Amino acid sequence: MADINRQDIIRGMMAEVDGLSYSMASASLEAVITCLTQALANHQSIMLSDFGKFGISHRRARSGSHPRTHQPITIPEVTVPHFTPSPHLKKLVQKSSEKDQ
Repeated sequence: MADINRQDIIRGMMAEVDGLSYSMASASLEAVITCLTQALANHQSIMLSDFGKFGISHRRARSGSHPRTHQPITIPEVTVPHFTPSPHLKKLVQKSSEKDQ
């Protein structure tokens, strides 16, 4: 299966909504991405029913080792976005993978 990109999403939006132009679908997608990005940048979580929850995670600083030299290093603390799928989405993905087998 091929990955889906922005163009594919825009075409899918146009197929779902009668009369939706390419430029309107593109602007709508950009608006959604901007809203999601700003919310996460402000450390807010986003809950989309039947899809999932976007949020941020904090990883503490920890010690590790350099893979080539095996010297000890400190891995700095980092804040990263994460996604938790809803039970509904998990079920749909599971059904899809069962069909492929």
